[in-house]
Amino acid sequence: MKKSMICLLAAGLLFMLALTGCGGKKVEVKLLPEKAHLGFASDIVVEPDKPPYNLGGWQGGHPMWKVEVPETGMYKVSIEYSRPGQAGKAKGTVLLEHNQHDSYELNFTVRPTGKDNGDWSVYQTHEIGGASLEAGTWQLSIEPDESNAHSGTVYFINLRSVTLQLEKE
Repeated sequence: MKKSMICLLAAGLLFMLALTGCGGKKVEVKLLPEKAHLGFASDIVVEPDKPPYNLGGWQGGHPMWKVEVPETGMYKVSIEYSRPGQAGKAKGTVLLEHNQHDSYELNFTVRPTGKDNGDWSVYQTHEIGGASLEAGTWQLSIEPDESNAHSGTVYFINLRSVTLQLEKE
């Protein structure tokens, strides 16, 4: 009798989780370097020759991605990046645009990640902020803040990915 009661409780709990959306599918859009449009970023290159790729050689300009937002809601925006140790903090902006009417500008500051000034190999994820996005096609670009983007180094950041994740209520 105890065994059947435990099974019944477990089934009830799973049913409740399904109804409340807990344990549901995570809605996430991940933008990768090899999918970026680099027409406005002639100095940026996709490195290395095999995955995982990153955008490197970044001195100016801004890569862009076409983003298909699958569901309307609040999205958390984060980047996976590297920056050499002992370099200063770098500032930049993520710009999201939709139908020339809706736009978001998310400013961010990132710290060095490497062990020393020549080390670009250590990647970290940095949450930039949130934006309320409608389902549909958006354009995302990232620009360095030219006033201090290269603080302590010639380049801005190495960018491995940009992620938009729907925040469930």
